[in-house]
Amino acid sequence: MHRHELIDQLKILRGVITQERRAAKALAVDEMLELTRKKEELLIQIQPVVSSVDDLSPEEREIAESVYTENLRNAYFFWSALKWVRQSVGFIGDQVSSESYKENGARVKSRFSGALLSGRV
Repeated sequence: MHRHELIDQLKILRGVITQERRAAKALAVDEMLELTRKKEELLIQIQPVVSSVDDLSPEEREIAESVYTENLRNAYFFWSALKWVRQSVGFIGDQVSSESYKENGARVKSRFSGALLSGRV
């Protein structure tokens, strides 16, 4: 990619990031994964052209900052969504846990392990 194509690539990247967030909100996992792959490809293409933010023109810098902002919004959204999923799984686990008794007669509540979210399953 040449330097004159950078602005177009940055605008495309910003659009892909916005589409990625929409797909995530709609729980369109296949679309989201495809957009993430496309985003990674664009970043690989852009990286050799720009070695530092100082190398950017004012117009390029403005678009790059909006790309950064949109990507940061996605990160906060994904983090919040993951937190919500973990809380939901914990709540469900509390509802399905059962009580049993130790040999001394004390009650013990079995805990839901959450192994699905830990990646151990």
